[in-house]
Amino acid sequence: MNYRVEQKAAFTVRGYTKEIAKIENNENFYAISHFWSNLTDEKINQLVSISDGSVQGVLGVSDSNESKKEQFNYTIGTSVNHEESAKNELNDRPFPASSWAIFKCIGAISAGIKAIDENQPFELNNLMQLKQKKYAPWLDESILENTEIPRIEFYPLGDMEAADYLCELWIPIKQ
Repeated sequence: MNYRVEQKAAFTVRGYTKEIAKIENNENFYAISHFWSNLTDEKINQLVSISDGSVQGVLGVSDSNESKKEQFNYTIGTSVNHEESAKNELNDRPFPASSWAIFKCIGAISAGIKAIDENQPFELNNLMQLKQKKYAPWLDESILENTEIPRIEFYPLGDMEAADYLCELWIPIKQ
């Protein structure tokens, strides 16, 4: 699989967090998609307005890789460096300086941004398929995933329904 390794300084993600039950491979794409589809334009604009500018888009943070619990936290947020703490419905998730394996994913991710009809089959988009792999999707056995840090989905601002939409999956690694 094609990926790059990138060192990132410590940062904080601030956003809306929901506890979600795990159902398959420590994920629940259906519940995550509903969470995204219920996020209003007003809330997305609020996230963009508090961004520190280091990330030109929105982040999906899933701590489903961290524990053996039956639930996990999923946050839709943005990177912030504000000294003030989160207010109202927003929560902070600090990240230490770390190395990340960053995978590009090309294709529409509309399943994560549109309301889903429960009577229609749920189709995994390319990013969901990448996340569904039980282990980190690389062949280099010298790289290990750091499961103490959540994986991050990076959704750049743009047309998320375009066939050439480019998003990323960031997997924390131990080097």
